[in-house]
Amino acid sequence: MKYYTVYHEDTDEIIAFGNAAKCTKELGLKDIRQFHAFVSKTRSGLRKHYKVVVEDCDENENDEEFQE
Repeated sequence: MKYYTVYHEDTDEIIAFGNAAKCTKELGLKDIRQFHAFVSKTRSGLRKHYKVVVEDCDENENDEEFQE
């Protein structure tokens, strides 16, 4: 599963965080397809006001930390 963090470039304020569906809702976008286009354009430099960090997280990764 991928988790996204969307920052405002000037202030480094976190605008949205979570999976694609949650970020789509937080950014007020129409659908997930539009969010993926937003991520692509931001990462390629076409949207200079935002920064997107994508993290690949294994769903079992968090469970292992809490079992100890």
